[in-house]
Amino acid sequence: MATIILNIKTEKLPERKLAYIANTGPYKGNTELFGKLFTKVAEWGKPKGLFNNPNTEAITVYHDDPEFVPEDQLTISVGFTVQEETDPDKEIQIMELPEGLYVVGSFEIFPTEYETAWNQTFEYIKSEKLKPSGMMYESYKNEPNTHPEGKHIVDICIAIEE
Repeated sequence: MATIILNIKTEKLPERKLAYIANTGPYKGNTELFGKLFTKVAEWGKPKGLFNNPNTEAITVYHDDPEFVPEDQLTISVGFTVQEETDPDKEIQIMELPEGLYVVGSFEIFPTEYETAWNQTFEYIKSEKLKPSGMMYESYKNEPNTHPEGKHIVDICIAIEE
């Protein structure tokens, strides 16, 4: 397994609100699905001024462990962080990303390297004898089509017991 780690550390992350759309079913390697979901939330958020905030993050929350949940039942939530007072609608919901202690793995990877990045983050958790406590998500830091090599700059965030 190639080493692709930029940095892995433990840090306290603040509570944030996420405007999202959920999807249940296979997602691994399906960049078209992720693009479609992000576009749908972005189209909802643009007229609301969502992207006027420089702190807005694009995030995918992973609700299930693919080792134990069948691929057709895996659920993800894809969206953008929003201000506290943002209201949901029939298609776009709001969830809380809880404040807490997280292992944050920062990576600069090709789309095919996400699984390796996740595995390396979990190896760190295991080696440090930490216990995951539920919330797991990716926070995207760039537009891959603007990267000279087409790489994704991403933080993998896994909540741990304090």
